[in-house]
Amino acid sequence: MKKKQLAVLILAAALVVGMAIPGAGAEAPLPELEAEALVSGLNNPWAVAQLPDGSLLFTQRRGSLGLWREGEVIHIADIPQVAARGEGGLTGLAADTDFTENRLIYLAYNTAAGSPEVRVTRYRLSENLELADALDIVTGIPANPSGRHSGTQLQMGPDGILFIGTGDAANADNPQNPRSLAGKVLRVTREGEPAPGNLKAPFDPRIFSFGHRNVQGLALFDEPVDGLYGFSAEHGPGRDDEMNPLLPGNFGWAPRPPYDEGVPMTDLERFPDAVPAAWASGNPTIAVSGLALIQGEAWGGYQGALVMGVLKGRQLRAVWLKDGQTASQETLFEGEFGRIRAALSGVDGSLYITTDNGSDDRIIRISPAN
Repeated sequence: MKKKQLAVLILAAALVVGMAIPGAGAEAPLPELEAEALVSGLNNPWAVAQLPDGSLLFTQRRGSLGLWREGEVIHIADIPQVAARGEGGLTGLAADTDFTENRLIYLAYNTAAGSPEVRVTRYRLSENLELADALDIVTGIPANPSGRHSGTQLQMGPDGILFIGTGDAANADNPQNPRSLAGKVLRVTREGEPAPGNLKAPFDPRIFSFGHRNVQGLALFDEPVDGLYGFSAEHGPGRDDEMNPLLPGNFGWAPRPPYDEGVPMTDLERFPDAVPAAWASGNPTIAVSGLALIQGEAWGGYQGALVMGVLKGRQLRAVWLKDGQTASQETLFEGEFGRIRAALSGVDGSLYITTDNGSDDRIIRISPAN
């Protein structure tokens, strides 16, 4: 896909979802932001999802699933067979977009059973907060025994299609391998079947895009436009963390054996048709993680910004796009919370983040000051 085509797609989608494409502060002033810690005392909370009643589901890497509701923290379950090593463990979490009717949730985790792999399992969360009807909908996602590049992210679109962002398991063969589920973005139904619009043979029919290194965040639009569904955030090697459009195709990561990380994140020399990044960190990387699209008039000039949690750089990074490329960016809360893992735009319009410092971690609600 050529850069001009990509720019047109992203511009069209920006208009649909109300993105502030001229750049920071050009459309409206940036309001002061308030941060409130809702939960503390956690260990590596990796993902958070907001339910229709405003309560928050969250995972902790070692295998715990919990819920925050009106100031109360409730332990729901310890997920069996979770292998918490390095970047692996209980990572991805999504609530079904029809949760009110079906009460389905989705978890991604490294399993300790058999060969190292990542599974995506669907559960039904009962009214009394018990998990039932476990169904593995995707298995066999390659994982590194150490957990390296093995954290998996989940996000469901309003059409009931589940996006799954996977790492390459630090294996040079995976990102460009059309049959491997590692180093990919997958799209599946609630039952784990391939979604319409994925890549065709020789690719596994669940694969939507390939050539990824380590997908860490997913943010979906309210509706896709001409095949563009939103954006992903991805770890680079020594340079170029990326924010990439959610489009089918090759994103150009191909470390030559034995896993040469000196190659470009998007290698346009080897793959001239690779999809270019919408944003890149440059040199060095900052270790981007969760990704959220800010929406709502109360956010003023932040409306339309894509906000990434940042681990190594210990901040939030807000990015505004124009014509498919970075127009401006701002650093928020630098050093205030330590490493920031998840970033979620809640159904209530607030931004929710999690810290990932290893002890006394928190879930924090961020909102524009009144």
